[in-house]
Amino acid sequence: MSEKKNIFVYAVCGDNIHIETLNFSLLYLKHFSKNNIIVVTDSKRNKINIEHDTIMDIDTPKEFTNHQASIYLKTGLHKYLDLAHNYCYIDSDVIAVNNKVDEIFDHNLGIVTFANDHCKFDEFSPYGINCGCTERSERSKSKFDELQKKYYPEFVPDSIFTSQEARQLYCDLYNVKQNPVSNIHIVFKYIFQKILLPYKYFRLNKFFKYDKKRKVWINNNNEIVMSDILSSYKEIENNSDLRFHRFKKYWKDKENSNIFKLQCDHLHQEILNKFNIKIYPKDWQHWNGGVFLFNKRSVEFLNSWHDLTMSMFKEPNWKTRDQATLAVTTWKFNLQHLQTLPVNFNFIADFYKPEISFSKEKGFTTNNFKTTFKPYFIHVYHHFGDDNWNIWQYIKGLSVYKPLENSNK
Repeated sequence: MSEKKNIFVYAVCGDNIHIETLNFSLLYLKHFSKNNIIVVTDSKRNKINIEHDTIMDIDTPKEFTNHQASIYLKTGLHKYLDLAHNYCYIDSDVIAVNNKVDEIFDHNLGIVTFANDHCKFDEFSPYGINCGCTERSERSKSKFDELQKKYYPEFVPDSIFTSQEARQLYCDLYNVKQNPVSNIHIVFKYIFQKILLPYKYFRLNKFFKYDKKRKVWINNNNEIVMSDILSSYKEIENNSDLRFHRFKKYWKDKENSNIFKLQCDHLHQEILNKFNIKIYPKDWQHWNGGVFLFNKRSVEFLNSWHDLTMSMFKEPNWKTRDQATLAVTTWKFNLQHLQTLPVNFNFIADFYKPEISFSKEKGFTTNNFKTTFKPYFIHVYHHFGDDNWNIWQYIKGLSVYKPLENSNK
């Protein structure tokens, strides 16, 4: 009888960008892990080489897109692997950054073990189903930007995401808002300089100040870092159906939805109608499919997830993803309260949530440094390779990194 092993496994095929991302992830995992690594793919769909020696080649249905084929392989891994061993699946955009990555197998506690997602289920809902909410939100944000430009020439759309400097300002402001007592000196300074006294500027700290006349946040070079989103709220309200929620401080559309924080319950309703499963509360903390542990005990769960996902490919109102069907399977097996992986093993680096951040002095955080931790895997699910992002700079700064050669050459 062969020795039971702990094995990492990827399931990737298709477009060059995904193979290139896989090769990058493999480079880091090989450096930090002592365990075996398997890549499951459909080589007929690949145009560039996978830079690995242990590859399992599986035929996928010809009618599937590359995206569907990758999900087919991922949710069907248990059909191809020797389940005498323990496995950890990781997405190709999950990067190992610490030599403690192998400790993930110590958390193989139940039928399956997943990590929490970075958002709640009502926030995921519009991205799991074609309910029209994402499109409505985009229209509202475009309308907001157009009105701001019209009545406020200094306005910079989405300025919070245009630079690391803007992200840092947002984090500083968020910290004051969330911790007013510990920042009481800034609160008092704000009251006197920005509201009561005729100061030209309100200085937040040594890096940023608010220009009261121009209604913009600027740096020490007098460059605009961020616009004041409330600068023209009266004009916007008078010339559109957008309204500002004065108590909670956010803009809402005619459906009373926050135009900058998309969430709905349409996926909940679809699941209730189709499967008679009620997912509650609406902001239930669902699982992320980017990292999970499985073995021979997982077969029934994984079979159900795979079959359900394949059936949903045929439903036009369901988006091509495996996460909504994962939620259905979780509740079907009554596992919604199952213990999940610590955040260290799947730190989801959301570029669009500046409270999820990194500092050389403080470390990594998901709550703007109320708490910090050291990740073992970083899940870079968008803005992969963005050199202006300090989290990506951290990854590249590790001694593992080397520029990858173009496999087409």
